[in-house]
Amino acid sequence: MNETQAKRRIMMSTLLLYFSLFALPLSSLRLNIETKVLDNGLTVVVVEDTSNPLVSVQVWYRVGSRNEVTGLTGISHMLEHMMFKGTERLKPEEYSEIVQRNGGTENAFTSEDKTVYWSELPSDRLELALDLESDRMANAVFREFDSERKVVMEERKWRTENSPWGSLYEALRAAAYIAHPYHNPVIGWMSDIESYTLEDLERHYHTYYVPNNAVLVISGDVKADEAFKLARKYFGKIKKGKTPPPVRTVEPEQRGERRVIVEKEGYTSMLAIAYHIPSFTDPDFPALYVLSYILGAGKGCLLNRVLVEERELATSAYCFAMQSIDPGLFYIFAVPQRGVDTDSLEEAIFSLLDTLKEKGPGAFDLERALNVALSDEISGLQSVIGKGYGAGQFALVGDPGMVNEWPEKLASVKAEDVKDVAQKYFREQNRTVAVLKPIPPANPEEYMKKMEEGSKKKFRR
Repeated sequence: MNETQAKRRIMMSTLLLYFSLFALPLSSLRLNIETKVLDNGLTVVVVEDTSNPLVSVQVWYRVGSRNEVTGLTGISHMLEHMMFKGTERLKPEEYSEIVQRNGGTENAFTSEDKTVYWSELPSDRLELALDLESDRMANAVFREFDSERKVVMEERKWRTENSPWGSLYEALRAAAYIAHPYHNPVIGWMSDIESYTLEDLERHYHTYYVPNNAVLVISGDVKADEAFKLARKYFGKIKKGKTPPPVRTVEPEQRGERRVIVEKEGYTSMLAIAYHIPSFTDPDFPALYVLSYILGAGKGCLLNRVLVEERELATSAYCFAMQSIDPGLFYIFAVPQRGVDTDSLEEAIFSLLDTLKEKGPGAFDLERALNVALSDEISGLQSVIGKGYGAGQFALVGDPGMVNEWPEKLASVKAEDVKDVAQKYFREQNRTVAVLKPIPPANPEEYMKKMEEGSKKKFRR
């Protein structure tokens, strides 16, 4: 199959998906969103969707690793774990047992900017979900602290310290940010996990887990009036807290390329590159997001097509644009083919970026990227949980209705917009490069056994 035939096949499969999702204009796919703020400051967002007899309840707290200080890194993630250890009326893990017994699923996650707890249940169990979630907002009891600390330490060990990719990613972030809390890993530094106290955790909980620092999202088979009534019943009685302290630190402009080398036991070299970019509410971000799809989404993307298939320099290559409240990073990752050094791979990546800066994307690459990006966005909004998540991430920065504008902003991105942001942000003085140099294991059999063990590890959250 030649290049032209390959492009046609990729475009055909993409267009089939595109037309299946976009038979209607984007404006007709808007979510039905209503928002109210309770007297205690809790923002309540309701997304009505009667297509399935399900409902999702999500609580989004405006706290993540960006809100942590030196010595307490990872405490937001630790608190997420501890929120499943019961309340004044529930035993450890009883929350999860109740949800599952009523036909539901639940989980939580922590990121740089937020901690989110979610559940999905049959819609006639909405009141139960709100009762459970309001209970742990106000009445969490942190049992089994020491044993859960060990779980988090083990999680860090296997996901970062024993992981080549995890170690490289952490080193890249720490070098790219010298001042802002994004410098720190979400899971925290091991010495902090080992040393913070139960009192530290309780202080963090009472500071950030207050209604005026949270967004309650109710999505699914529910009427807005009933949802707001139940939200007031269960959350309205929780007292408003003090306004949490703001994040004051602004990352200074990077004025020169930074490089970091990670030497780690293993067999494979790895390359990671990061460029500073603005927050996801910035006018430049839609073009950067589309650029990430041009470069790194799907087999037809430039990184895969040029580096993996055509030039055979890499076994894999991908990228993504960090969607963050404060200015983030545009990441590029690649693994060289055997016999290819990271210098050659790096040079090829920079050459590809220089071509985008000089000429912009071709018509095929832009159209493919727009179609895939839009299909991903619309597909993500098809489920009850996805609708809630879409509204929640924009509610966190002030306006859940922005979720309806986002696909239209992506669709309006032009080749010149992509060229402009590539020129603006893909600059040598704005980048950080991290290289993983493998050290052959002293005991190969023991090393492979350890890697196999790590691949099988599963963590509760």
